Amino acid sequence: MSGAAGALHLTQPAITRSVRALERQLAAKLLERTRSGSFLTEEGRILDRRTRRFFQQLQAAVAAALECDAGSEAVVRLMRKISEVHIRGLIAIARTQNFRRAAAALGIAEPTLHRPARDLERLVGQPLFRRTFDGIGLSPAGAELARRFTLASAEIQAGIDDMAIHNGAAAMRISVGVLVLAPKRRLSIVTETMLARHPAAQLTIQEGGYDELIGAMRSGAIDIIFGALRSPPPFGDLAEEALFEDPYCVVCRRGHPLTQLRRPGRADLRQYDWIFPTSALPRRDVLDTLIAEWRLSSRMQLETNSLSAVTSALAVSDRISLLPREYLAEDQPGALAVLDIRVPARRRMVGLTTRLDWFPTALHADFMALLRDAYRGAGRSASTANRMPRRF
Repeated sequence: MSGAAGALHLTQPAITRSVRALERQLAAKLLERTRSGSFLTEEGRILDRRTRRFFQQLQAAVAAALECDAGSEAVVRLMRKISEVHIRGLIAIARTQNFRRAAAALGIAEPTLHRPARDLERLVGQPLFRRTFDGIGLSPAGAELARRFTLASAEIQAGIDDMAIHNGAAAMRISVGVLVLAPKRRLSIVTETMLARHPAAQLTIQEGGYDELIGAMRSGAIDIIFGALRSPPPFGDLAEEALFEDPYCVVCRRGHPLTQLRRPGRADLRQYDWIFPTSALPRRDVLDTLIAEWRLSSRMQLETNSLSAVTSALAVSDRISLLPREYLAEDQPGALAVLDIRVPARRRMVGLTTRLDWFPTALHADFMALLRDAYRGAGRSASTANRMPRRF
């Protein structure tokens, strides 16, 4: 205690009071106090690991804002000046998109929020805020700093969750993003298995497009994304782990004239129009290449990013389209016909995407292990693909 007091330029009683207040708040014993000193308990070690990661994330956020090395004197000085009020305020503005709503969410007057926000802007030395159509929101620099502050704060919640797991009360949450074309039946089985093992856990599954889910994960709102990998991912702070190969195949309705042919050829495909994915989807590049190389029909009457619209249109027409094989086998068994035509395209791997520096809790680790087991052997083996580090 005396050593900590000296390092923080506080009195020993102040340090003791702070630690005891934290222990009361967490209902946990963090330190064993003996004549030879104070030593971390098991719960203390759990929280210590996450607290260290909190400060590492915070240091990286400050370094990025100042555009200098994390160990520089400027970062060290600014770290001493940033307070909880600064962090909470900026995160609230990011979540609510302007000062007025952020102040209401925090239960304070708007001028009370303006003071620490502008103080943080002064400390960082660059504009963090800008006027928007409905008030004052974040500049790009402010949004990036808020994103990093959010990731840092998530470490503290993860530490609390880790302690709950250690004490057998795993009342924690897992948030999973699922891409639209990801096969979901076995994911549902994994979900039920995990919830049976951890009855107090809460699992949130959010389906969406790749860009939407990646943005949510890089801001700490989602822990894991399940679906097709980009290989390499679009941001250097992401890690990917391939589980299995799920190639595209040519599909049509059951009873389609093409299903009467033993092995349809390119000439047979030329008689039918396609349902086109929108240009932002990876399937569109594959289809455009296929049409050009095989000289297929390029007439674009129907274009959509809606999976349900694709399957519905296929069911009532003679159009054809591209969909992943494993998705069809799991989520649409027997609903559509898969033609015996190999689609030449880059390997399409389905797997897990996380943040590169993410440290999963034991519950996250269990969930990912169940997913690996469930999809082992699905599609073509992904054993040669790089796996994300297992730091748990």
